[in-house]
Amino acid sequence: MDPRPLIFLEKPHTENRGPFSTRRVVLAGLGSEMEYWIDLAVGWLEQGVPLDEEIVEALSRIAETRQKAQRLRHRSAALAKRWLREDG
Repeated sequence: MDPRPLIFLEKPHTENRGPFSTRRVVLAGLGSEMEYWIDLAVGWLEQGVPLDEEIVEALSRIAETRQKAQRLRHRSAALAKRWLREDG
């Protein structure tokens, strides 16, 4: 995984003017081993970044990983379930 997009997660998604698409930044965060980056990526999604099938698959993996913080798992599961209900 290319870690360069991760730093863009530290600003609001509405300010993303970097060389990477918002989707790529979110996927980099969700694919990180560090909960810090995952948490920021989930926050972007909660703020309205569009979800798609690949993002929902990543959220589902996070939700099922017992080693992740419970709050992060629940937030990830809620986003995935909402997308599946509305768009899936």
